[in-house]
Amino acid sequence: TQYPHYEGIWSYGASLDQVILLVRNPRWNIPGFHHYLSEVEYGQNFADVNEHIYDIFTQRSQLEDWIKWRDLNFQNEINLWGYHIDFYMEGGPQYWREVDFNRVGHKPLYFLNESDRPWPIDPRCTDCMDCVPALVVTHEKLANVTTGPDELTKIAGVLRGKNGMTVISDEAIPCVWHEVWEHNTAPSIDDRAGLATEDYGFTNDQFERILIKLEEMKNKYSSGVWASNPVAIDLVSAFDIYIANVTEELNLQYLSPVPTPPTDPTYYQSLVDWYEGVGRGNRYSVDIARTYAGFWEEVKYLYGDDQYLEALPAPAPIEQLGAQVSEPC
Repeated sequence: TQYPHYEGIWSYGASLDQVILLVRNPRWNIPGFHHYLSEVEYGQNFADVNEHIYDIFTQRSQLEDWIKWRDLNFQNEINLWGYHIDFYMEGGPQYWREVDFNRVGHKPLYFLNESDRPWPIDPRCTDCMDCVPALVVTHEKLANVTTGPDELTKIAGVLRGKNGMTVISDEAIPCVWHEVWEHNTAPSIDDRAGLATEDYGFTNDQFERILIKLEEMKNKYSSGVWASNPVAIDLVSAFDIYIANVTEELNLQYLSPVPTPPTDPTYYQSLVDWYEGVGRGNRYSVDIARTYAGFWEEVKYLYGDDQYLEALPAPAPIEQLGAQVSEPC
């Protein structure tokens, strides 16, 4: 699942009993997420996304759309990449406000700050299951012909002996990895048509902020109570690889700088307008927030001018979308 990211859902109630955390270099994870959004035409509900289910893993996004989406959403997405790891490693801290049922952090329901810690714990991680991962798996190692079988063996190790699970021997796993990874006909991220993955890059400033986040995560999970934690040790090993890879790409970009366009004071608003035009605007704009049954009265004080808001015609109430997405235990 991608939960608690705003594109993820908790659809399994209390039927699971352990977590395997999959991590990927944010340098590739963030563009890959945008390719998915483009493939589903930026749909936000199940019906809209399901209409494009067979388009997933088929086509990389238009480069101009990637640049617009990246420049508008970069800081939020690199923060969410870190929040996702923290959520599981720390057993479920909620970085979103309780009333933010979409978990998007849109104005005025911004995400919590570090100064707001300790954050509340998601009840799904207390009532449904223990969210702390038994294992960390890296996408890069799992997809690599040399390290993939060993990474799959790690997964088998935490599944072996569980009720209802039949796991093959470690000796057979390399054969299974090669058969599944090299001969599987199901679509994957490597099957997308379009420009090369390397063409979906970042500005120098954005690369530098990726490195800041990676160093921050590395420092956190290599010190204090995490220093001797086996899962954290594997996580830090992945961060080291990501730091080296991003540093190498950034250094090459420094040698061939892209001309910086003149500052355009209207650029940010043009990105906002574009995103609203594809249906991905603020999910808590006044017009939308006022339609949610039982929601508006709780949050309207955050929106400012009471006289203006009270003068608006009352919209027909609808059910909160979040209630249809992630059910509690």
